[in-house]
Amino acid sequence: MIDPTSGRITQAPAFTKGKNINPQWGSDGTLYFIADPDGIPNVYRMIVATSDVARVTSVSTGISGITSTSPAMSVASATGTITASVYDDGKYDIYEVAGDKPIELSNSTYAGALPPIQNRRSDVEALIADPRFGLPDAQQRYDSRPYRSGLHLEGLGQPTVAIGASRYGAALGGGISGYFSDMLGDRTLSAALELNSGFSNNFSFKNTAAQAAYINQSRRWNWGLVGGQIPYLSGGIEESLGVVSGEPAVVDQTIIYRQTERSAAALTQYPFSRSQRIELQGGVSQLSFDQIVDTQAYSLNTGQLMLDTSDDSSLARSLTLGTTSAALVFDTSTFGPTSPVQGTRYRLEAAPTFGSIAYMSVLADYRRYFMPASFYTLATRVMHYGRYGSGAEDPRFFPLFIGYPNLVRGYDMYSVTPDECGISKTTCPVFDRLIGSRMLVGNVEFRFPLLRPFRGVSGNMYGPIPVEAAFFVDGGVAWNKGDRPSLHDGAASAGAALRLNLLGFAVAQFDLVKPFQRPQRGWTFQFSLSPGF
Repeated sequence: MIDPTSGRITQAPAFTKGKNINPQWGSDGTLYFIADPDGIPNVYRMIVATSDVARVTSVSTGISGITSTSPAMSVASATGTITASVYDDGKYDIYEVAGDKPIELSNSTYAGALPPIQNRRSDVEALIADPRFGLPDAQQRYDSRPYRSGLHLEGLGQPTVAIGASRYGAALGGGISGYFSDMLGDRTLSAALELNSGFSNNFSFKNTAAQAAYINQSRRWNWGLVGGQIPYLSGGIEESLGVVSGEPAVVDQTIIYRQTERSAAALTQYPFSRSQRIELQGGVSQLSFDQIVDTQAYSLNTGQLMLDTSDDSSLARSLTLGTTSAALVFDTSTFGPTSPVQGTRYRLEAAPTFGSIAYMSVLADYRRYFMPASFYTLATRVMHYGRYGSGAEDPRFFPLFIGYPNLVRGYDMYSVTPDECGISKTTCPVFDRLIGSRMLVGNVEFRFPLLRPFRGVSGNMYGPIPVEAAFFVDGGVAWNKGDRPSLHDGAASAGAALRLNLLGFAVAQFDLVKPFQRPQRGWTFQFSLSPGF
């Protein structure tokens, strides 16, 4: 209200709740306006002298214009007749209202509230409002005892049993593993056992693989103990003609080379952050080298078995080695269903070894995963591993091999055929270029879910069984001390791959690969059980 004489401004005593719009003066100095204190806009009148307010209309759909604040009422200055706009039956109509019989304002329910009008307080709301619900009685006392960090079985690995038979005999094998932990997970124990036995009296404890590891993580300096025995077997077959007991015979030999490693070590690690840590390890290892030759001779005249022997002999003196290592590890990678999809990983490690042989192993493994677009990953890796020092190329060590499916694809050792080796009986250029005491491998891979290029599958990008497709380029070189490494003398390949997550048990990888350093081989199919690098 503005007093024209003094210029004094005062606020009309309308409603403090809701809107107050469209003021109109009546013929007797009464002020009419539209307000919605109960959620429904209606016409109200105010006697300015006494500030009394009364409702004039009671329309359930409300007095309204086209918008919520549009003018919706007009008052005739001479007669005091009120006209108002009302939305009813899908259209706007104008009504006249007699202003001499006002409707007194009553305390009605707020029409803007959601139904039901009378809300019943819910049980959940009542429970939330009770701060002591679910708490024990403050007066009740409970027995307590110190925490005991005993180990309990957390889970068993999938037990396996295998039975096999061939022309060289039958065999039985199996294994089991277990994981133990305390209640807080500060102390863990992992143990695994695998037995392999032949039915033809050739069982040997050296064929048994067993390993146990105890880790204590109750402090920031983690420490642990690990030990066990692991046999590494390789070999082949040989057939020749000979004379047995003065009779011509066919002599079949199965030759198995076995390297058995027994080791025990202590380790500790200190995390600088959630992604970076340092690892230290020291221990002792013993390596033994054996040869098992099974010989069978059949008469050329009668076909009868004339000879069946098995000879187990030592190939070289056992090695006793003191082992140490120090490594800097970093890992921020995110692993997808079959391989890492983004982040960075690296491991820099030096491992001096002394005792029967003195040498140092060096590992530098750097991996980077770029995601230029969602669910598309460009994976890169550069890895060097080598043995250095006076004993780095001791003949009792197996040479390093870069043709494994997780290094350079297309050069698996079992895929090399005699015609690729030429006429030489002692060398095979295709295979020899893949071995050495040092190696350098590089990989580039573009990977994505198999369904990613198709529209409308973003909700289930990997499908019911996660499948990843990839295009790759692999390359590597292996060399010995005194050689000058050259990529021209190495191996390279390119191709496409599919990886399947087999319900969490393993990752199956199918490769269609073109090895460039095998001129007699075209595109090669390769299968392996391994996740992407």
